[in-house]
Amino acid sequence: MSIYLDADSIKDLMSVRDKIFREAQQVYAKYGIDVLANDTLSALSIHEIVGVYDPDYNTNFHRNAEDAKSRNVLIENKCATKQPNKKGLVGKCSWQFHAQGKLESDRYIFAVRQKDTLQIVRLWDISSTGAIAAVQACLFAERQKWIDRGKPNHDAIVVPEKLLMQMPVVKRSRINGCEVIVIYIRAH
Repeated sequence: MSIYLDADSIKDLMSVRDKIFREAQQVYAKYGIDVLANDTLSALSIHEIVGVYDPDYNTNFHRNAEDAKSRNVLIENKCATKQPNKKGLVGKCSWQFHAQGKLESDRYIFAVRQKDTLQIVRLWDISSTGAIAAVQACLFAERQKWIDRGKPNHDAIVVPEKLLMQMPVVKRSRINGCEVIVIYIRAH
């Protein structure tokens, strides 16, 4: 599918882009963080939700490290973007990892972002021993399949949401319009 716009529409888009760029440049000058990076946008949206029920949650804005921490627990965050269906519902999705990357974590947060609004509509917060073991078993099985295929250049492996839906939910709530599903043992 192609989208071509007339000259006035393109000029309008460039004007909006310029405003966004000015704001982003100010943020970068102040914090050294690219606020327009996809990972940064997701991290801020996740922080806005998780920070409500976990006051110790703190986002790491450095690339290629843990995504966040709470107390002494390092956290891996993943965010997937999904287009809503004709009824406006955002269906199940999956989260990508690099097969060659670090797969282990003591806590995983999986978020689902609605493509047309950019809002996180569902967030899974996983820190129970059994749930972590299930996520890691899935990731290591996916890594092994990737190895068995001869390590192709595309090394994306996934955790499907249907795996998380099989886990015993400890707490379900709604924060800022987002359904939050928590699976944990230790107190947050």
